[in-house]
Amino acid sequence: MPMVLIIGLILSASIFSFLRRSMVDSFLARNYERVAAAEGLARGGISIATAVVFNHRYSKDIGLFKKKDPGATFSDLWARVTHSTLETKWGGTLKITIEETGSRLNLNALVPVGRTEEESQPSEEAEEFLVAFFEKVIDESQTQLAGSTYDPREMARNLLDYLDPDDVGISGKNESEYYSNQDPPYKAANGPLLSIEEIALIEGFDARITRRIKPYVTVYPLLGETGINANTAPAHVLALILYGSSGDMRLADENIVRSILKNRQQDRIVCSQTESDTERCVSLSEVGLGTGSIYPPVELPQEAYFFRVISEGRVEDVVRRVEAVVDISDRENPQLLSWRLL
Repeated sequence: MPMVLIIGLILSASIFSFLRRSMVDSFLARNYERVAAAEGLARGGISIATAVVFNHRYSKDIGLFKKKDPGATFSDLWARVTHSTLETKWGGTLKITIEETGSRLNLNALVPVGRTEEESQPSEEAEEFLVAFFEKVIDESQTQLAGSTYDPREMARNLLDYLDPDDVGISGKNESEYYSNQDPPYKAANGPLLSIEEIALIEGFDARITRRIKPYVTVYPLLGETGINANTAPAHVLALILYGSSGDMRLADENIVRSILKNRQQDRIVCSQTESDTERCVSLSEVGLGTGSIYPPVELPQEAYFFRVISEGRVEDVVRRVEAVVDISDRENPQLLSWRLL
């Protein structure tokens, strides 16, 4: 009798273990299916966004729009579909966010691309602009940056030195000395930044200040000197527009930002030359940017050829996100410049 009980207990334990393993395997298989479906949705969202931005450009190029539509604005097709949520018949959801890169400060645009090293040196305006930018970020992030000491002037010079093509710093130092002494050693890019995260590698920067800078900036396009698009930039980026006359330039204040946003709500756009669309255009002076110049320089309204897309696929409680940068500057072949799972 005891033997029968022992055998019974062993069989019961074996059956319980088998059932438990079967349930775990079933759960894992189901979870893998949800992950694959969510990732497939996210990947598909990038294709949809690419089609939207490319179709909009193609339609403008061949004149399909009856209403004149200069430059990139929030009346564009890509802006109207952003944040839209699509639902599948089997319960999945897809959310697509599209942002044209001109709505952020392009750090690579601060160093000109010339035929010689002399022609590719950053201007004094670039340094002064970055100093003002870094001072603003540090001042607004004192809680997040507590315990760290940053020098905006050194940061500005080190960033420009990292981007310009030579090895001699603005202050006369050897640009390579700091980077060659790191473990492992590396070199200054002497060219455009390839990602925002690369900023943390630059002398005077770290991961914490890079996270605070990230919402303001982009690195696309990698080449070119186009400034901030005042017609699509969010409020915190509009506050980075430097305006005024030489020797007396300042960052846009709250009143200027509010004026630009108010005109947007009325379907009006900021234009360097109001003749480009007399019905919708308001001049720089009308929004408070004066009669001087703005920095980084840009001709408004500005067309968009580079877009940052975030595609989020959700299946039940599983979420997968894909971030990509789409280049539609080629009228025939849109290209993906970057792609990563978030």
